[in-house]
Amino acid sequence: MGNAAIQTQGLRKVFGTKVAVEDLTLQVHRGEVFGFLGPNGAGKSTSVKMLLGLVAPTSGFARVLGRPVGDVGIRERLGFLPEHFRFHDWLTAEEFLRLHGQLYGMAPARLSERAGALLELVGLAAHREKRLRDFSKGMLQRIGLAQALLNDPELIFLDEPTSGLDPVGRRLVRDIIREQRSRGATVFLNSHLLSEVEITCDRVAFIRRGEVLAVREVAGIAPGGLEELFIEIVGTDGGL
Repeated sequence: MGNAAIQTQGLRKVFGTKVAVEDLTLQVHRGEVFGFLGPNGAGKSTSVKMLLGLVAPTSGFARVLGRPVGDVGIRERLGFLPEHFRFHDWLTAEEFLRLHGQLYGMAPARLSERAGALLELVGLAAHREKRLRDFSKGMLQRIGLAQALLNDPELIFLDEPTSGLDPVGRRLVRDIIREQRSRGATVFLNSHLLSEVEITCDRVAFIRRGEVLAVREVAGIAPGGLEELFIEIVGTDGGL
């Protein structure tokens, strides 16, 4: 419990008559990269939104960094890159990061230093004065990642972070995730890409229809074996 970055028990979310998440029960250790793997429509994004306090669960409970989900004091210790982002496209890349830094209450000198360093990290330093409306999908993904890291978060939620990126961009994201783990942060990686999870994560949870079917150590899975294991687990009751 004390070492858990995330702990949930029987977390459930129903929208009208649709059950989006049935029974989310898992524990994520501090300092690990945890993969949340499942097909589209499996309830992954809804689960992340509940853990962030953006969507209220119908039942069950969850704790994040030792506090109940939705605790205001915890939010400044979190980072989040959503899958479907809607950024302020009239801002430049630098203005965008400064806005989010001000929302965190970061000191101006620290914010200036941090914004510059992150623009360099994600390969956008040359585009700092460019408006987001003129960014490509891959560039928006990169500035979104910079935003998620702005406050040196203890726990980072990345929802399909390599979506829209070319191979070089995917490699960059993997390297950044490893750097975050090295400094002691926890990364919760929501993805449907088996290869990205296999390369990046320490452990992975297989989810289908809003329920965790199994959690496995990635190190114990043979190279290329994650796909076979995924098919075996999700197919135990007759298919996806």
